[in-house]
Amino acid sequence: MTLRLPTGEVTVLLGEQIVRRRLMAMLDDTSAPARRVTAGPGDGVAERRRRLEDAGDAAVVLVDRLTDGLDATGRRAVLGALGGVAARGAAVLVDDVDCVAALAVADGTLRADPLRGLLLEPAVGSADSVAPLEELYRAS
Repeated sequence: MTLRLPTGEVTVLLGEQIVRRRLMAMLDDTSAPARRVTAGPGDGVAERRRRLEDAGDAAVVLVDRLTDGLDATGRRAVLGALGGVAARGAAVLVDDVDCVAALAVADGTLRADPLRGLLLEPAVGSADSVAPLEELYRAS
């Protein structure tokens, strides 16, 4: 499978949780231009943000449930750092348990739709947005 994500942007993965998990597991992070960023259950906000900073030189950054176990304030603090990673030219793909929080910092979405496949769309609220909010909510 070939997947092209926009560089310099944060893209949030939407769809059923099991489908998102399988898709993230299929993506290859063993090659030099890609890096997967995850966190352990005891990692705090500062450690998670440092991991994002460390991944900033990669061309593709797979942010794999990095906010699991954090409260809302912690999630916002970690997700808020994604824009800086993308600003360095990386294509950032995010799978997060809290899709709504991730959408707040997203430039676009990649929806894993069982009928239509993978759909790359602008995030809700962007000038180019064509996906209604209700449809994105149901998809997440």
